[in-house]
Formats: sequence, C-alpha cells, structure tokens
Amino acid sequence: MTRELFVNVMPTEVRAALVEDGRLTDLVLERSERASLIGDVYLGRVERVMNGAAFVDIGMARSGFLGEGWRNGGDPVHEGEAIVVQVLKDATGTKGAQLSRRLALPGRYLVYTPLQDRMTVSRQIADDNERARLVGLAEEIARPGEGFILRTAAVGAGRAELEIDARDLRESWGAIEDALTTAKPPSCLHADADPVLRILRDHALGDVDSIRLDDRAAVTAAREFCEQVMEGMAQRVKHHVGPADMFRQFDIEEEIERLCQRRVPLPSGGSLVIETTEALTAIDVNSGRFDAGPEQTAFLTNCEAATEAVRQIRLRNIAGLIVVDFIQMDEESHRNKVLSLLESAAAADRNATRVLGFSNAGLVEITRRRRREPFLNIMTDTCVACAGRGRTASVDVVCLEILRALRRDARITPPGTLAVRAAPEVAERLAKRHEDTIGALRAESGRAIEISGEEECGRERYDIVVV
Repeated sequence: MTRELFVNVMPTEVRAALVEDGRLTDLVLERSERASLIGDVYLGRVERVMNGAAFVDIGMARSGFLGEGWRNGGDPVHEGEAIVVQVLKDATGTKGAQLSRRLALPGRYLVYTPLQDRMTVSRQIADDNERARLVGLAEEIARPGEGFILRTAAVGAGRAELEIDARDLRESWGAIEDALTTAKPPSCLHADADPVLRILRDHALGDVDSIRLDDRAAVTAAREFCEQVMEGMAQRVKHHVGPADMFRQFDIEEEIERLCQRRVPLPSGGSLVIETTEALTAIDVNSGRFDAGPEQTAFLTNCEAATEAVRQIRLRNIAGLIVVDFIQMDEESHRNKVLSLLESAAAADRNATRVLGFSNAGLVEITRRRRREPFLNIMTDTCVACAGRGRTASVDVVCLEILRALRRDARITPPGTLAVRAAPEVAERLAKRHEDTIGALRAESGRAIEISGEEECGRERYDIVVV
C-alpha cells in the first residue's frame, strides 16, 4: 500500500490529506482564526460549580466546561479558585471547550502524563508482544510519579528514541511549571505545536512513503523537525512546485468538495445519503446494480456501504450518535460480516469509535468521540434563502478558493492586472481580513490585483480576469 501525506499551506489555513493507494482516507483542516485549542494548557479561574461540573474562565468567549476529571487527587474545585486545565475538545456551537485537570503532553512516540503514575498503550497497537515491550521500556525510563501513553508511532521504536521524546516532554512540563510562578488567570501556559508540525507529528507515521508540501518555508521547517524527532523521514519531505495546485493535481480538491454533498455514490451504483441533525447523524444505504437475488444484493451493497460509511464519518469528522440504515438482510452471517467490516474500518480511526451492533429495528448504532467541529460546519453556512433547509459555501471558504486561484493565475496567465469580481460580502472579507495575503501575492508576482464587489455575483460565483 502506498501512503502519501499532502499538506497545503496558506497564510490563514493549513490543510492536510492522507492518501492511501490514491484514495483520501484522512483530512485535517486548521484555520488561524478558529485554530484548534486541543492540547493547550491554561491557568483558569473557576467561575461557578454546579451539579458536579465546573465552568472555568480561560480567556475565551465562552467559559470552558470541566466535567470528567474535574477532581484532581480527590480535591474538589471552588468558585474563584485558580486551576491548571487542558483543553480536551474545542468549543462547538454554543458549548465552550471541554477541559480536564489530567494533563497529557503529546510527543512523537509518547504522551507524557506528569501527574498520573501509569503506563498505557494506544488501542491501535494490536500485537500483545509489542504492547508488552513498549510498556517495559516506558517503565524503565519513567521517573517516580509520572506516566506515559505509548502512541501508535512508537511501534518498533527503541529505548533511545523513547528517552529523547521523554526528555523533550519533561522540558515542556518544566516550562509550564516555570510559567505558573508568574502567570495570572486566565492565561495560556502551553500551546501545542505549529499546525504543520503537529500534522507531521500525528500523521506522518513510519509507513508514510512521501510528504508533499506546497510552501517552501514549510518544507524547510518540516525537514528540520523530521531531522530532530523523526529519523529517516526528512528525505521523504518533498516540495511541490508547478503551475497546478497540488490538491487539484492529485484530485484531492474534488473529493473535498464532495464531502459537503448529501449523496455518496458506491461502486455498485448504490449510494449513501447522509443527514445530520442536532441529535444524531443518519446514514441511509440505497441498493445498486448487483443482480444476485435480493439477499445477496443487499449483502454485497451493505459490504461496500460499511467501509465507505466509516470513511465518510472520519473525513467529515461526524461525531456523537450515528445511525446507519443498511438494506435488510435475513442471514445472520451476513449481518455479522457487515459488523466486522464496520469494526475493522473504525479501528483505524484516531477518534474513539464504537460500533454498537444492530438494534431491534435493524439499524446499526455507532458512537464517535466529539473533539472538533464537523467538517460541514467549517466549510458551509446555513443557507438564509432556504431557511436552513440547505447549505452554501461559507464566505471564508470562497475567499480561500479565490486566493488559491490568484496564486495559480499569477503564474500562468498573460501579463496584466488580475481583476477579481465577487459577491460584495466576499470582496469585503478579502479586503479586510486577507489584506496581508493579497499584498504578499502582489509582491511575489509583481502584478497588480484589484478586487470589486458585484451584486449580480452569488456568494460562490467569482471571476478573475486579466485587464
């Protein structure tokens, strides 16, 4: 199997796509204006305690929620108290970030738990002998009172590699302790790595054949990072150059665009229909072209649907309760096979995913941990024209698409001024929020760029012409 990691770097957005044998299997999207806070450590102030939960001011628009793990060593928290917390889940909708007092600092091979004296291993490491070996190594390098979680990347790692990782993580913890001596709540004590480096740390495992980035500075930083903590990986980092956008050239952009569509085609001609409500996500399986009798047709279509459903859940970052309505099958062996395919596909998901089996109504229930906003919420806004029944691309997405098109057109179109005509709200956002990026494009290309708002342009429609 060929595994490639593609990283598209823009001044205000970083996107990463993991592609296996030409097929998109994982997608990460980070925007500077709504960057993920997961893993960041704060000194916060407890605002109120109620019903066994605490609300903590960490300097964000909404207070963080301290539920599970709000007690540390059996000590309760009190209103007005300053406490150290870590973000477990980003804020979504009207809910603030979910917090914990059980700190965990991620490295390349290890997650360091300075206040928990225990060793655990990633559930994705299935080999019992390897699990035992890694726990033994972690116990050898651990100091009294501290613990480690062995990450998936630790498979095959030796003691020396784990010791280097542990040393760096202890230094990070020491910096947090030093910051605590002068910090006043609310304040950030520790922020996770730069988005590009975090993507490399978490997704560039040993079986990744190549890492392609389309930004020269990011390539340099990636190679330096790999040389420090990812032995043998630096030579796999490649700089994508050429007139075509990297995600377009490798058909990634087209697949990303399809992630906002309700209907997902299956190879047989069948399809999935995905609908998300506030309470749950429903995935309906429709039959295809198989002509093998009702039971066999249902079974073969459901087998296709099982793997594709989990892939879509992962790519779209769907979380919470998910219900899959497969085509009815009478044979128990067929139902068991479909469940097995679901469980096998879910095991590769970095987010904890559980397949609960068929319900009495013949539906399969799946639960997936919610950590970040769903892809649909990031990429689209509720459509005002249809009172929320449909969706349209968000202003930010259109702006970023225009910026990518400008970068491309500046290289391949004849000399002259690049004139952008877009919807007024898009033109205004470009002028205000992306002024520095456009200025950099002007300097880089040596070309004038003009932006105008046109009332006749819908939000998703724009034109770039040379004048």
